[in-house]
Amino acid sequence: MNLTRSIMIIPVAALLLTGCANPSAYKDPIAAFQTASTVVIESARIEYQAVNKRELYAEIDRRVAKGEKITLPALEETRLLNGDDLIARMNSLDALAEHGNLLFILANSGTPDKAKNAANSLDDAVVRLSTALGRASSDEFKNKAGAIATIAGEVTKLVLNAKIKQALKKSIILSENDVPDLIKLLKNDMDMFRERRRNIQLDARLLATNEYNRGIASNSSNPEKLKKAAAEIKKVEDAWDDLFLLPDPGFEEMGIAHRKLVEYAKTSQTPQTLAELVEAMDTFTAQAKIIADAIKTIQQKKEN
Repeated sequence: MNLTRSIMIIPVAALLLTGCANPSAYKDPIAAFQTASTVVIESARIEYQAVNKRELYAEIDRRVAKGEKITLPALEETRLLNGDDLIARMNSLDALAEHGNLLFILANSGTPDKAKNAANSLDDAVVRLSTALGRASSDEFKNKAGAIATIAGEVTKLVLNAKIKQALKKSIILSENDVPDLIKLLKNDMDMFRERRRNIQLDARLLATNEYNRGIASNSSNPEKLKKAAAEIKKVEDAWDDLFLLPDPGFEEMGIAHRKLVEYAKTSQTPQTLAELVEAMDTFTAQAKIIADAIKTIQQKKEN
């Protein structure tokens, strides 16, 4: 999905009220869930790709400011996630995305072949995730992220027997514990990265002002160097202000929307439970729109 483009997310309630909904009440809520999930997942993927580089550059800046040597072992120590852990996170995002895609295909009365392909895609993603988890360092991530593997096998059996409706309900109910656990792990990562980003920016502010003040204190202060140091302060302060504009990663809203989807699948599907499901999906899609717009703004700044 191209997040640099504005995405149009129509509230689920509007779809239902305008008569666009499929006779199956799952269709529009799940379509909204998949669209919003795609934005959140791709946003997290961008963050995972950036986190080690951010730490690396901050360490280089710190050593330059202090006049310390830069060594490869010291740079390696800055990584929050080693290569295996990073691959495991990326594969967990793939598995989460494929689960959403499977729900979407099943909810839209996809043909058995389409449903089978979607189930196989989830199974393939789970296999890649399981392989990566075998090399990951966190036991908690291994145990909780790996649990999603139970979904694919059970659903595939129903799909092969052309039991699409049963497969949809089964794929939702089976995910009751495993998907929320994975969402929580990813949310914890995003929260930790944001706090690390804040600390890095605090250090950058200190380094920038110290550099300028050293120039002022020097008996032979250079006006051009002072201008350069002042420009760096402005740049760092702009980055600090941008931190407060970063939207919530969206995993909390994803978790709530998923929980309402499970509750709906497990109940008698009354108008009340449908209304609660629609409300949760609308909240989730609204947050996804905020995230997509924020990413677009950041990318436009980089291009200018």
